[in-house]
Order: sequence, then C-alpha cells, then structure tokens
Amino acid sequence: MRTVTSRRDQNRYYDRYKRDKASKAFYRSTAWEIARVQALIRDNYLCQHCIKRKRLTPADMVHHIKPLSDYPDLALVLENLLSLCNSCHNKEHGLAGEKVETPVTNRRARFIVSKGNSEVF
Repeated sequence: MRTVTSRRDQNRYYDRYKRDKASKAFYRSTAWEIARVQALIRDNYLCQHCIKRKRLTPADMVHHIKPLSDYPDLALVLENLLSLCNSCHNKEHGLAGEKVETPVTNRRARFIVSKGNSEVF
C-alpha cells in the first residue's frame, strides 16, 4: 500500500535528513532573507523562466544560478539569484538534482479580426 505524503512533509524530510546543517543555517539567516527579497523586488515577484515563455507566474522562491554548494562566495550576490515559481525550480533541479533543459515553445495568440458595419457610420 502506498502512502501519500504532502509537500510539506517532503520538504520537512529533505530539511531534516538531506540538507546539510551549514546550508540550513544559511537559508535561515537574515542576510539570505534580505538578498532573497532584493531578488524578488528586482524581478517584480515574477518567475523569470515563465516570462521567457510569455507567461506571468508569481515567483515562489529564489534560485541560485551557480549552486550554493559549489560557489559559497556567490551565495548573496544578486546577479547569481533568480526568482522562479515552484514548477520552474523543480524543472531546474530535476529528479536527481541535475539541471534539466526544457525547450521553449513558440506560442502565438489567436486573434479574431472583425470589421465594423460600414452602413452604421
């Protein structure tokens, strides 16, 4: 029988057993909160990947472009931070923590062209 776990429980499991103590302390720091808010304000609280796909989606989190574990000196640099929605952030990390590239499709809006009645004017 398969048990259903909520996202909150999954995050709690990740924070408790998989995330190292140094990064957990970093994400709880005041310096990170300030940098995070600055990145969200810079990006108008919108997901930057969705904007490239011409969608307006609120950003839920701030992503490190260069990973925190590999580049700790860039942890608070604003140019290394990117506002993303949960969906795009999950796509960015993939299942095994590796970046997954998704192609950007070119969507076009459909417009209905109507002509006014010339007899009315």
